[in-house]
Amino acid sequence: MPFLDWVNKNQAKEATRGVPYHLLKQESVHGNVSGANADNLLIQGDNLLALKALIPFYAGRVKCIFIDPPYNTQSAFEHYDDKLEHSQWLSMMYPRLVLLRELLSKDGFIILHIDDAESHYAKVLMDEIFGRSNYQTSIYVQVRYTSKTLKSDMAYHKQIEQALVYRHSWGAKPYKPTIQTEGFEKFNFDITVSGQGREIVLGGKSVTVYRPGEYEIKKVEGHVNGLKEIWATGSILDGNSSGRFFRDYLAGRFEEDGAGALYKVADIGDDGLGYRYLTGPKKASATKGKYFQGVPMEKRSLDVQDAELPIENFYDFSPQFGNCRNEGGVDFRSGKKPEAYIKKMLDLFSKPGDLVVGSRMITHVLDE
Repeated sequence: MPFLDWVNKNQAKEATRGVPYHLLKQESVHGNVSGANADNLLIQGDNLLALKALIPFYAGRVKCIFIDPPYNTQSAFEHYDDKLEHSQWLSMMYPRLVLLRELLSKDGFIILHIDDAESHYAKVLMDEIFGRSNYQTSIYVQVRYTSKTLKSDMAYHKQIEQALVYRHSWGAKPYKPTIQTEGFEKFNFDITVSGQGREIVLGGKSVTVYRPGEYEIKKVEGHVNGLKEIWATGSILDGNSSGRFFRDYLAGRFEEDGAGALYKVADIGDDGLGYRYLTGPKKASATKGKYFQGVPMEKRSLDVQDAELPIENFYDFSPQFGNCRNEGGVDFRSGKKPEAYIKKMLDLFSKPGDLVVGSRMITHVLDE
């Protein structure tokens, strides 16, 4: 099988060798890092050296790897440059992919998120390192609304990016999900948004306002990822965070937002979504609205997957990509991946208790 060749490929191969590096110390601002927490590491530094430091301890143990390498778009962003000559980009990627393969268990998977600037070369590079027979699929991810372009003068609108999925060897099996209905009959609504919405702040929370035509509320068969419709009225207005938020901030917004507005409120609820949808009054004199609650985390089964349904190769995460820049309390624009998307990938290719590795690989951090 023909492989890629480029200037300084031999040096890239040499970068995988040498004396392993060692972590100087392991510490945490969140408490003890021994016992059950011993395998949890957050490493800040050169990822090639970090990988070499991990190999002696974790080689062959990692079930799932998710990496987000530089796209090599030849652009400069606020905090880092994404400009490498093509052969430099290949030389940067090669040793890291080789070491990541060493970390994978025999039944493990690696997901590489990329756009089309280098995706075709990344595919051939991974064919060489992981074996073409271990290529599984390309999952296409909508990361941007149809109506929201990066620059008004761009000739092409980049809406879709992709995740290249490889297994370590033939015995690796993904966790193919199925919609669960038992016990979730009341969680029988799905909400999809198609418009960009308008971002505001209410009560110290980030809120995206969608007008009619920018979203769809659909009644479906109840399932674990469905939403339950609850009227925000009566005692609920005083009883929980969603009811109080509607009472204090949405009940009087008819003039500002009109009839039929949908509100996506960040950092509210106990269902693990990180947001909650609420609808405003249908007319100026109305005082009622609704909110849509997901299945609470403690009621979700930890294993709601079986091998009956195939994994889809397209997911629309444009709303999450459009509203993730402050997730985790960190403001990072242009390239941050939403937690919901990463969780989806980990759910497909690992299960609770598995070792996973994630990396945000940046080539050159700009001086502050």
